[in-house]
Amino acid sequence: MGRTYKQLSLDDRCEIACLSANGSSVRQIAAALDRSPSTISRELRRNRGSQVGYTPSYAQHQMRARRWTGGRLEREPGL
Repeated sequence: MGRTYKQLSLDDRCEIACLSANGSSVRQIAAALDRSPSTISRELRRNRGSQVGYTPSYAQHQMRARRWTGGRLEREPGL
């Protein structure tokens, strides 16, 4: 079978923030959440706030803002 993808939940993001704040490495966080280290690294890099660092609520908000919202025909009905 192929790969199955599961998005990070808000609970996962809270766990990432807690473990990261306690000084855990990316690989330790990945092992605790049973995720790939690249997933954790990407999450931390992509969702750092400008002043505070990684916060789960900001990361969740950014995820929703980046989410795909439909096809071009839905966005531009004149086509």
